[in-house]
Amino acid sequence: MNLRVGPVRGRVLVTPVRTKRKTLPPFFLTMTLRRSIERLLPAGYHQRLRLYFDMYGCLRCLQKDVIYGGNGFCFRCLHGVEKRLKKVDEELRARLPDPPPDPNEAYLRPYNSARKLLADLVIKSVGSSRKRKPEPKSPAQIYLKLT
Repeated sequence: MNLRVGPVRGRVLVTPVRTKRKTLPPFFLTMTLRRSIERLLPAGYHQRLRLYFDMYGCLRCLQKDVIYGGNGFCFRCLHGVEKRLKKVDEELRARLPDPPPDPNEAYLRPYNSARKLLADLVIKSVGSSRKRKPEPKSPAQIYLKLT
């Protein structure tokens, strides 16, 4: 939970701002795993960067009279960091090798290629010259009635 600070008739108004996204530590985990880790941390850990912001301003632009975004950044700078991290993530995904081929496809490749190559040699049935055997009927179900 972040706090939004703004002047109201000469006083300072503090209202909570709830955000699901938190860009920095740990931004690479799933939400459930991140929440479980954050529950283990002491309360003072989450207040460190907020106190830093109150004392010195934003980590990036050093302005003090802006709305706190989280992790020591104002909202504007936090948004810029998020955009840059998206570009970094896209670059990392582009560097990843292609996923390995499906093992079923690798094992069946010779079979499928043989079927394609030999497809013109198979005599195709014409109409009713080749009849299929009828499907066997399922056995009759017998129900026992107890009185």
